[in-house]
Amino acid sequence: MIIASGFIWHSFLKQDPNAIVLCVRSKEESDAMLRFGAIEAPLSDEIEFNHYLDHFDRAKHYYIYSKTGVKGELACRLMEEAGFSETINLDGGLNNFRF
Repeated sequence: MIIASGFIWHSFLKQDPNAIVLCVRSKEESDAMLRFGAIEAPLSDEIEFNHYLDHFDRAKHYYIYSKTGVKGELACRLMEEAGFSETINLDGGLNNFRF
């Protein structure tokens, strides 16, 4: 797992042909607004999240974001335990991110 500042996270994302962005915010937090072409994979609980993981390619690079970065970090850990090769969490989440 890599934890990257907003600038680094976004720079890596723009240059990565294997990038997939995951929004792990709850449905209430996301208020139907996804950013960066993200796929919604709420981390409401680990069982539900693991169901989402079954449908993802473990060889891709996953750029994870949440509201504060805490759920993003947990998602990265769960993904690595499930065999995903590269996860990058947005440090501080969207609350800390500036374009």
